[in-house]
Amino acid sequence: MDCEISIAGRIISREGKRAVSQGEILAAIGVYAVTEASEEALAEFCRITSDKYGCEVYVWMDREEYGNENVFNGGSDYTVVNEVCWLCVCESGKEKARERTDHWNEKIEKIL
Repeated sequence: MDCEISIAGRIISREGKRAVSQGEILAAIGVYAVTEASEEALAEFCRITSDKYGCEVYVWMDREEYGNENVFNGGSDYTVVNEVCWLCVCESGKEKARERTDHWNEKIEKIL
């Protein structure tokens, strides 16, 4: 089974939105591989960054596991069989929300 993990974020200040890349987040939390990033470390990055800029910051991680899924014709399709989406929102150093869902979190859509 293959697994794809992506991490990203947004800084939302008076000046507008700024994307935070996976590489920038991983470097800030001191890990070299996305698989080493813990939810706690990502939440701490979110909190510290929101405090530094005095604004709202979103950080999310999406983990998709791929595998064979049976279809009605007796064959199989290689598709996403499990997904975990994690989201943290902080504002001015205070955590506002942290949640995990089994699908893409719609709250991320509003800030993309």
